[in-house]
Amino acid sequence: MMIVAHHAPSLMQWGWLPHMPASMVHGVSFFFVLSGFILTHVYSSKPMPSYGLFIRARFARLWPVHAFSLLLLVLLVRHDSITFDGQGMFDKWVVLGFNLTLLHSIFPFLAYTFSWNAVSWSISTEMFFYFAFPLLIVNIGRNWHWKMFGMAVLVIVVISLQAAAGWPATSDNYEVATGSFGTYPNPLVRGLEFCAGMATWVLWNRHLRHLKLSLWAWSALEFAAVALCVGWIGFAFFWVFPMLSPRMSLWYGPCGSFWMFAILIAVFASGRGVFSRALSVRPLLFLGDVSFSIYMLHQLLMKAFVTSFNWPDVPAAIYFLVLLVLASASYVLVEKPGQRLLLGRAPAKIKPAMA
Repeated sequence: MMIVAHHAPSLMQWGWLPHMPASMVHGVSFFFVLSGFILTHVYSSKPMPSYGLFIRARFARLWPVHAFSLLLLVLLVRHDSITFDGQGMFDKWVVLGFNLTLLHSIFPFLAYTFSWNAVSWSISTEMFFYFAFPLLIVNIGRNWHWKMFGMAVLVIVVISLQAAAGWPATSDNYEVATGSFGTYPNPLVRGLEFCAGMATWVLWNRHLRHLKLSLWAWSALEFAAVALCVGWIGFAFFWVFPMLSPRMSLWYGPCGSFWMFAILIAVFASGRGVFSRALSVRPLLFLGDVSFSIYMLHQLLMKAFVTSFNWPDVPAAIYFLVLLVLASASYVLVEKPGQRLLLGRAPAKIKPAMA
């Protein structure tokens, strides 16, 4: 929902949108940290499957809804609003090939990062995390700090190399390599957030998982974590921004809250306070189930209302109702059946990782 609020101002005309801070873009960062935490939690308690089976399971997690969202984009959105088009490697059909195979986030061009269903850059980046995860999890309990240090150094190296190569920070030309698009979707840069989730699981498992506190003590911790997160995202994040160099700002802008999300996830993971228990009620669990489809479909639905239906002032209540119905149908009719189809007779031990 942070990302829905982030994308809405450029397309919709809802009165509350001007009050949304730019830091809503950090919803993707939360997803990356949470993903690292959950995968480490799942695969630290049992042997890893073969590399091929693991990648197959992760591909099955992402691709059915990805393909479905591309189909809906073509059917619902006016064609001149779908994607960029150019020559050679920037031809929209070439770009579509990389997009369909979830490889497009490695290209530092606007034409690739936000191609077709623009939000799919993040699941492309996530797919590269999956490629690396079986290596990253080896001895994670003992070397998590070295992996975090290595990823932090990698961020600095990538940004420095881009500056040395003379890449402009930004450009309106979708065929120009820029520091912005060499950073924002880059798995080598965003991997720090994924590794932070893995490290968070190690520390949670070691220090918080079996911590004996009362319901109200856990609730106080949860409230403090939420208050700290809101205070950081809404206010403190923007105080730090002017202190950074322009190049480091390219990283900090979309990623600067990852450490705060790590704290939030660590506190809520035990599920022992009033707030985390409230998140376990059935309607919110269902919203969690359909959240991936909500994410993948929300922007194309906005584009459909604006370009095809010519209704940019559609009431927010109608938009969110349509989005929830569409995402629920996607989850029931596409996401889960698609996973079963792609997994086929895969061993049962890989299936819990679908959570």
